[in-house]
Amino acid sequence: MRITSSLAIIAAISLASCGKTPPATGPSGLYTDLHLILNEGPFGVGTGTITAYDADTLIESAIATENGFPLGNVAQHMLESDSLLFVTINNGNKVRAFNRNTLQHKWTVDLEQPRYLAAHGSNIFVSNWKDSAVYVLSKETGAQVDSLYMGNFTEQMTIFENKLFVAVGTYSAPYKVAEVNLNTFETTLYNTGDVPNSFAVIGNELYVLNAGEQNFGISPDTKSSIWKYTGSGFSEEVVAPNANKHAISLVSDGTNGYFLNASYDGAIVKWTPGQGWQTSTMTLPGGYKLNFHEGNLYFLDAKDYASNGELRVYSTTGDLLETVPAGVIPRQVIY
Repeated sequence: MRITSSLAIIAAISLASCGKTPPATGPSGLYTDLHLILNEGPFGVGTGTITAYDADTLIESAIATENGFPLGNVAQHMLESDSLLFVTINNGNKVRAFNRNTLQHKWTVDLEQPRYLAAHGSNIFVSNWKDSAVYVLSKETGAQVDSLYMGNFTEQMTIFENKLFVAVGTYSAPYKVAEVNLNTFETTLYNTGDVPNSFAVIGNELYVLNAGEQNFGISPDTKSSIWKYTGSGFSEEVVAPNANKHAISLVSDGTNGYFLNASYDGAIVKWTPGQGWQTSTMTLPGGYKLNFHEGNLYFLDAKDYASNGELRVYSTTGDLLETVPAGVIPRQVIY
C-alpha cells in the first residue's frame, strides 16, 4: 500500500498491522531495505532525525530508536558507502557513522560545522563552513587522514571520472569549483558562477548549478546559472533571465536535468542541455530539496520549517505518485 499523509496519525498502527515493528535496540537487518529520510530538525534547538520507511512501514526517529540518543542538531547530509551510513551534524559539530543495516552507532568524531560528504576507497570527504579545507576521514574509524586546502568555505561535492569536485564559496566570494585528483589529492580551482550548490551528470557530462547570491535586500542579488565541466575548467551553459529566484538542487535522469526554481520554496523545473533557461514548472512550489532515484523525483517539502514536513514522489512528467510523512525540515532521501 502507499503511504500518504493521512497515515501520519496512525503510523504506530501501520507498523503492527503491516507485519513489521520497530526493532528492539540491538542487531537487526530491518533497515536494509527501508528508505531513509534525513530531517534537519528545528534550527538551534531539538534534534535532527531519520525517518525509515517503505510501503508497509514508517519508523520516526530511527536513530534514537536504535541507539537511545538523538542524532543531533542540525542534521545536514547523509551518505551510504560500504554498508555504513555517515551523517554530518552541522550545529552539533560532529560526523557520525552507523551500520546501514541496523542503524547502530559505529563512531562519532568532532569536526566544526561539517556540511556535505563524499566517499572514495577507504575514505570519506567532509566539507565545512569553519575553515577553507575539505577533511579526509577514515571510513572505519573516523580518524583524520588528510585535509585539502580549498581557499574558502566548502559545500556540496561529487565524484566524477575518478576526481572529487567541490563547490567552494558559500555566502561570500570567491566562488570556485575545486577538482581533486583522488590518487594524489592534487587540487585545481576553476572559476564558475556565484554560489555553486549542486552537481549532476547529464549525458555523461558534469554540470554544476549555481544559485546566485541571495542578499535579502542588503545588496543586489546575482543570477542563477548552469556551467559544464570541459576537462580543463567550467564554461557557462545557461543563465537565469533575472535574479529574483535562486535555483537549487540540480539532479539528473541521465538525459535531462531537474532543479527547484527557488531556494526554500521551489517548484520542479526540467532542463535539457542546449536549451535556454526554463521557467515552466512541473509542480507547485514548496520544495526545499530535490533528489532523484530510479526514474522518479523526490520532492522534499519543509512546509513551515517548524512542524513536520513531507516527501512527495513525482514522475519525470510531473505526476504525483506517493506522499510520505517526514520529520521537521526533510532534506534528503537514501533508498
